[in-house]
Amino acid sequence: MKDYYKVLGVPRNATAVQIKQAYRNLVKACHPDVNSSAKAAEWTRELNEPYDVLSNAQKKMVYDMDLKLEESKQRDTASQARTSSQPRTEAKSAPRAEPNFCCENCKRVDATLRMSATWRVYSFINYSRKSPTVKILCSKCRVKESLAANVVTAIVGWWSIWGFFWTLEALFKNAGGGEQPKENNAALLNALGYQLYRGGRYQEACDALVAANKLQSDPKTEEGISFLKTKFTPSEQKPFWQRFRKLELHPFYCHAPVGAVCLVFLIWGFNALNANSSNSSASQPAPYTPRYQSQPYQQSQNQTPTWANTKPIEPVFTEPELPLPEQGVTSSNVFYFLDETKAPFKITTPSDGNYVMKIEDWNTKGVVATYFIRRSSTLSIELPLGSYKLKFAQGEKWYGEKHLFGPRTAYSYVPDKMIFYIDGDYVRGHRIELIPQVNGNLETPPMRAQDW
Repeated sequence: MKDYYKVLGVPRNATAVQIKQAYRNLVKACHPDVNSSAKAAEWTRELNEPYDVLSNAQKKMVYDMDLKLEESKQRDTASQARTSSQPRTEAKSAPRAEPNFCCENCKRVDATLRMSATWRVYSFINYSRKSPTVKILCSKCRVKESLAANVVTAIVGWWSIWGFFWTLEALFKNAGGGEQPKENNAALLNALGYQLYRGGRYQEACDALVAANKLQSDPKTEEGISFLKTKFTPSEQKPFWQRFRKLELHPFYCHAPVGAVCLVFLIWGFNALNANSSNSSASQPAPYTPRYQSQPYQQSQNQTPTWANTKPIEPVFTEPELPLPEQGVTSSNVFYFLDETKAPFKITTPSDGNYVMKIEDWNTKGVVATYFIRRSSTLSIELPLGSYKLKFAQGEKWYGEKHLFGPRTAYSYVPDKMIFYIDGDYVRGHRIELIPQVNGNLETPPMRAQDW
């Protein structure tokens, strides 16, 4: 199984922002537009697959679970290979293999181990993010992990529209001990039952296989349960309150009282705030209503008139609308285009408006050329070799080269340097699509009209 984290060069606990930044840095160097290697397209596809999985929270959770099971199997195979390579010696008792699965928090090994994903939601106004934490945990640590995740989510998860709904979903899933896919846990419990059997813990091995058979019925698992039941005498179950005190019950039994206590404190806090506000308003005296006497208005020579303190009214835009110009160059610097060697440049615009593209020299800041590009069209030109900066003005109605698209003109730019150069026998240019795309590698942040 391919390790997507190693492909992108990020740690297992990397955030969505770190994963996105690592992907962009790699794809900029491997994309066929900038890399002349014959394997550039193949490299780009190898980067797109890991980013598609790790950038999606749900896909990332499933992948993390599969990766943990695969790594555990590899460790088991390696330990068996080391054991078989050692010379055999006679012993009084059969050797016992150490379990490969254990709780990742407390290192406990029992039949309550489950692979679970607890969700944490972070949001603020227009920013929302939910991230899963995948671990193999025992019943006690599952309760602690889900409670910690719910506390974080309840505090910082509901501060946006999407974050509010994600918070409700995360609280519900965490209250059940996290999200636990059946196939992954069935495979885990089957392997765990075999490991507990090798350790002589027959009743716990039987409990693990019974839980695995409930998740995913299998004739071999049922056969193993029947065999293990002949190896031990069932012990009495612990009382309810003893299991509750040791956090061995379903996590919902712990989340319900904690949630009820938090709700009581929340209601008490709102009532206290309302009581304080009502008492403060009742203790204040009635507002004094002054009486005015009508007198003739007289203005002294030193008094400033009222109209002098008012803010100036902004002028109304009254320029007449003009017909859209033809697509292509509107102005150019002839000195830049005297060079005979030129590189191709193609740009495609979306359907949300017309565009004016200004090309500036990256070093001198001088204007090379200005082009008008109509909506949903493609402009193909040639530019002299060099480094340039692109600026865009976007709008609907045209008011001339001075006013562009009027007061509603939207300005943006490309922060990356656009380099046109010669690579061997080829002249390297650029192809840009201003249409929003998934996994796009071009950013066009907004800019001020003064910087145009």
